[in-house]
Order: sequence, then structure tokens, then C-alpha cells
Amino acid sequence: MDPPVRPVTHRIGQGHTILLTGPVQFKLSEGRAQCFGAPINPDTWITVEDLRQDPILATEPATLEIKMGPDGSWKELLESTIPTGWTEAAHILQRQQGVAAIVGDVDSGKSSLCTFLANMCVQNGLKVGVVDADVGQADIGPPTTISSSLASEPILTLQDLRQETAFFIGDTSPSSVPDKLTRLIVRLKEKLVSSSELVLVNTDGWIGDLPALRFKEELLHETQPDLVLGLSRGSEIDPLLDMVSSASIRLPSSTYARMRSREERKNVRETGYRRFLLGSKTMKISQENTKLRMFDRSEQQVLRWDRKLKGFLAGLLDDHQELLGIGRIREMIDGYALVETRTTERPRFLEIGNILLSSKYEEIGYGMLH
Repeated sequence: MDPPVRPVTHRIGQGHTILLTGPVQFKLSEGRAQCFGAPINPDTWITVEDLRQDPILATEPATLEIKMGPDGSWKELLESTIPTGWTEAAHILQRQQGVAAIVGDVDSGKSSLCTFLANMCVQNGLKVGVVDADVGQADIGPPTTISSSLASEPILTLQDLRQETAFFIGDTSPSSVPDKLTRLIVRLKEKLVSSSELVLVNTDGWIGDLPALRFKEELLHETQPDLVLGLSRGSEIDPLLDMVSSASIRLPSSTYARMRSREERKNVRETGYRRFLLGSKTMKISQENTKLRMFDRSEQQVLRWDRKLKGFLAGLLDDHQELLGIGRIREMIDGYALVETRTTERPRFLEIGNILLSSKYEEIGYGMLH
């Protein structure tokens, strides 16, 4: 066994930030600090997952204990990582409320901005709903899905939110089923509007070409946000904001936002699959009670149950076509599907996705669209 990791104790001055890159564990032992506007509970070990980056801002002189994991790191900054514009946007949303859509390039900090805005508004007494519409780098639910949740208290990450309603998209790229994705994002938003004073729609990072711009323009047209928040390092968001009819604000990415490689983004997705699939049991699903279909086909299209689908990711859906849980196909034989899943509810629909997973839930291939 490896020897236990001994914590490093570090004192930080008021207004300074410890930028943690996971895997790291930390504990606030003295003073006060916050992460994306959420107060840090003292004397509690908190985990920063692999490849995540969390800024711990000391709101008064504070002491942190830090345990480093493999490839984890930390550094002290003499300032906050939160741009002033983010705080100004939070004040606008506290007054205006309604629906706000967050758009921006890959790794521009959309989830960090969404977390910060949710925290600021929750602490101001607002009922805040969040739509996680990023199918590739999903936070609330697993990759290939979109989810919604109500934020009732401050959070350190969007993963702290409990998935309340979710839909299976079936791919990690919005380009394969943009119409389906738009329609289901609208459903999530509309369901939250009735129970929230502010709804934050956190979108994916596909903005770099004409099809992406058309998709985002249509998405914003259908979701009808009261405000669009465009996050960017430079001018890359300008073509999209120039196309939308809603009021919009350009916001800077944090100077400290980390760009991840394609391989790192894949590793994050695989962590996401494991979050929702580790501990699965095998469910035997019969063609007599469940309709089988592909993620990119019309709702009425039914597949034969003898197709070679071993290893493919699937969505188990209820009567309303909402997600009960994801699963991995183990076998299709004699009118039955054997599916590894954590849900115990019987699905009305079994929808086959575009992602092929190994028995360890690693991405090892794609369906026909790729």
C-alpha cells in the first residue's frame, strides 16, 4: 500500500487565492474562504477531482490544509480569479431575473460562470434553476445527456446539484442531433420557469463554424432568453452575439481558465460515465414491454432486437421519454437486451446512443454517424 499523503499547511492572506488543480483534497482549518462565491465549510475535507480546477479565495486571512494527488497541483495568486464583469452580471440578474443563456467556446469557463452566478443569486434569496445543456462535458448528469436542477444552496461545482429531470441525447456532440437537442433544452427550461425566479441555461462550446452558429442562433431563438451572456477570451463570441435578438453582455473569461487537451476532455467524460455506471447491475429488458430505437431516428422507428449492439451506451426512458438512467448494452439475444445500469425502474423505451464503451466505461468507438 502507498503511504498516506501528509497534508501541507498553507496560510493565505485576505483577497489572495489558492488555485487547486485536481486531484487534490483540502480543508479550511482557520479563517474564511469561498469558491465561486460559495462559502467553504471549515474542518471538512473537500475533493477536487482529477483535471478540475477550483479557486479558493480567502475572504479573511485563512489557513488551508492540502493533500496532493498524482499530478495534482496548487499555486497562490495575489488576486481573485473572478473577473469584475461576472460580479456585475450577477447584480443584473438579481434585479432582472428571468432566463439567462450562457454561451462561449470550449474551456472558456461557462460552467464556472454558471456556478458563480447561481451562488450569488441563491445567496441573494432567489429561486435558481439550472439547465445543463452541454452534452459533451455534462456536469449535473452523465455525458450524452442534458439535465435540470434547482439550486437551493451555494455549491462548489455544478456536480453538487441533484439531477431532477434529464433527457438522453445519445452523443457527445451537438452536431449530430441539433433539432432534438434544441427541443429538449426548451422542455427543460419551460419546466424550470414555473418554479424558479431565475433560470440559467449553460450551453456547449460548439461555436467555431457556420453550422455551430446556426445551431446556437436557433437554440437562442427557441429558448427566448431575457439575457445572453457571451463568454470569451477575445472576439470569438462576437459573430454569435451579433446574430441574436435578445439583450446580450460580453464577459471576459477568467485569466486563469484552463485549456484542456482532447485527451483530457475524453478522460473527463469517462469519469462522468463511471459516476453513473459504477455499481451497475444487469437488467433483462424484453421487447414485449420496451421499444428499441436509435438516438438519431424518429420516435416511431423501432429496431430489430437481434442487432449487434454490445458495448453501446443506451438511455433507459420512461413513458414521458425522460431519462431513468444510462446503461451499457451487454448483449442482445432472443428478443431481450441485457443492460448494465443502476436504475431499477423498467424503461418504456431503450434508446441506443452513438458511443461504444468498454467494460471499464472507456470510450472505444462510435456508431455510424462518426
